[in-house]
Amino acid sequence: MKDFLKYHAPALFYAILILILSSTSRMNPSGLEIEGLDKIAHFLEYAIFAVLVFRSFMHLSSKISLKLAVILSFVFIILFAIADETYQSYVPGRDSSIYDIIFDLLGSFLILFFLWFRHKRK
Repeated sequence: MKDFLKYHAPALFYAILILILSSTSRMNPSGLEIEGLDKIAHFLEYAIFAVLVFRSFMHLSSKISLKLAVILSFVFIILFAIADETYQSYVPGRDSSIYDIIFDLLGSFLILFFLWFRHKRK
């Protein structure tokens, strides 16, 4: 239970937070539009998510390899990002975009590459 709370619960709670935010009808109630802010938010949101998912996969078993943890993390995030954008397309006042998925995956990929590289050097 201690390991679950330390390594797996943060990824689970963050995934729930992403889904809650995706359920919100209007993410910018002030009407203030800053060019590219949405894409930066997607990039950062999924970069953080990638760290949490990677930590979770790294601690599933003492026998899991770094390479497998990175691959599983990225595959999970790809599926989650696609499911999230699909879900969002059904929320009134929200739309779905392939560009959002691209920035989700770009943020995830760069962080996972950094984590892989950092662990490889140790």
